[in-house]
Amino acid sequence: MGSTAAQSFYVRRRPWTPDRIARGILNHGPTAIADCLAVTVIYLIAVGARIGGLPFGAEGLGSLLLASAAGVLQVVVNVVFDVYWRDWTAAALEDVLAVAKASIAGAASLLLFNLVSQTHYIPNGAILTGGGLVIVAQLAMRLRPRWRHILRAAVGGATTAQTAIVVGAGRVGQLLAQDLSDGSRGYRIACFVDDDARKWGTYVRGKVVAGPVDDLPQLIAAYKPQAVVIAHPSPAGALVRRVLERCNGSDVRVRAVSGFTIRDGDTAPLRTIGVEELLEREPVKLEASLARGYLAGRTVLVTGAAGSIGSEICRLIAQLEPKRLVLLDTNESGLHDTVATLPNGTATEMLLGDVRDEPWLDYVLAELRPEVIFHSAAYKHVPIIERTPLPGIATNVVGTANVLAAAAAIGVERFVFISTDKAVEPVSVMGLTKRFGELLTIAYARALRQNYCVVRFGNVLGSAGSVVPIFSRQIDAGGPVTITHPEVTRYFMTIPEAAGLVLEAGAIANPGDLLVLDMGSPVSLVDLAEKMIRLRGLRTPADIPIVFTRLRPGERLHERLFFPQERAAPTDHPRVLRVAAGVETPALASLRTVVQQLRERMTPQNVNLLISLLRQVVAGPHDASTKPSDSAESTVIFEPATVQ
Repeated sequence: MGSTAAQSFYVRRRPWTPDRIARGILNHGPTAIADCLAVTVIYLIAVGARIGGLPFGAEGLGSLLLASAAGVLQVVVNVVFDVYWRDWTAAALEDVLAVAKASIAGAASLLLFNLVSQTHYIPNGAILTGGGLVIVAQLAMRLRPRWRHILRAAVGGATTAQTAIVVGAGRVGQLLAQDLSDGSRGYRIACFVDDDARKWGTYVRGKVVAGPVDDLPQLIAAYKPQAVVIAHPSPAGALVRRVLERCNGSDVRVRAVSGFTIRDGDTAPLRTIGVEELLEREPVKLEASLARGYLAGRTVLVTGAAGSIGSEICRLIAQLEPKRLVLLDTNESGLHDTVATLPNGTATEMLLGDVRDEPWLDYVLAELRPEVIFHSAAYKHVPIIERTPLPGIATNVVGTANVLAAAAAIGVERFVFISTDKAVEPVSVMGLTKRFGELLTIAYARALRQNYCVVRFGNVLGSAGSVVPIFSRQIDAGGPVTITHPEVTRYFMTIPEAAGLVLEAGAIANPGDLLVLDMGSPVSLVDLAEKMIRLRGLRTPADIPIVFTRLRPGERLHERLFFPQERAAPTDHPRVLRVAAGVETPALASLRTVVQQLRERMTPQNVNLLISLLRQVVAGPHDASTKPSDSAESTVIFEPATVQ
């Protein structure tokens, strides 16, 4: 312990080597001379003010010598209190206290001298007055790089900084006010708002807490700010939406605090509001303990590992110390990019291949023998698969059958099939293929009595092809934002949340389970687009118009998470539901027969027959010829042909 203290002292007080002394004189010598002269002059002025004029003769010489000694002493105490080694462009209260301590130490030394001396060349009253002036002068000299900003803030002069109203007068708001106080970061604060009534009328760094968040419309009209800044470390979605509602109809941008910088040239520590903060639900906090139990120390295979969900699943699994993580995808660059984001030391195996290649898939799984498989590989873009169904059927149906058969052959312990809300009462080819994958996975689980399960959820924010990046690009381009229908809604979840819940669902699943992630409430795409536009400080339709096109083939107004016959039951996880009763699952043998029929007829001329085969299997008790009224008609590029 003594050694540690000594090392700490050594770091704080480096030895006074000749080289260090020479560099100190070179760097701080002019400042020290200025300090000495300033303190000397201040104490002489204090003496003159105390006695009504400067003394003459021996008394005057004594005052001059003692004032000069006080100047030299000030330099010494400045060295003791490290005044010369501080960055005064980023001065804080601790730096001001250091100057005050040094100046008080110098004044105290003069008072002690008067106690032992019969002649008071500098009267005690002059010492007290001079000591205060020394503190002011020392600080003024140290803060000279910031004089321009301080004067501008003090007199309220013209500035190019944008005005902001800050939501939150707590610790984060106080830090933000400190950082933006001189207006040099591009923003200056007009006032604060806070829902804590005890803070109303108080001041933070000279800016008033004007009232609650609900007063934003009146305050925006009064102060005409360019931005409203949410000063919370992790603002809740409800607060973000409430602020956006209060800013509706104005031109202000809504920003959030991201961090703090106080050096010249740095930008203001603000960020745009993330779309995930606009969700009509609060994101779940994920715990890794459940997933670690069945993933740590095991060989895990992820198909579709270069996709949005697959790559995030890989990143989460890598944190749980698997024995080996096998990544399979047809996207070479995507595989490389995913592996590059994994923690160092993760044992990985990249497989560049296609789940439709049955012989190759059987071979590599037999060689690598994974114990857990997450099957995420699929074609997922509804309009594309609707227009060209053959690749979607080959990948989503036959490819899934290949993975399941290969997994069964080597005795895989757990198999998790990633499904979608499009599989519920499917109206698209993609939905049909994913529903068939659900039925096939459940059939394998029941036939083999293995822990195979299905995890079903809706859209994920930020994934390739999702509306959020499309809306962002359209807004950046000046509009218009295109939406298929004024009433269209979708379920949304963040990519990390969806991937994490998939891992946790795999831990609590029983053989043949169909688990559904709690997606919260569906989100209106019109509301989402309007909020994204308002976040940029723009208006619709004045700045960015919203144009309605039409539902594309295979799309519908509102997605569903459950069939009408399915009954949801809670699980041990608050955000994962289990389908306790649902549509009857066909036997594995009959499903495999359908897969074989699809293989044999996998030609462009037979595409409509392939779709008909799928519809017959997944329609259940519904009439396969009907389609929900909120969906668009499908169109394929090939005409039906008679199968010989």
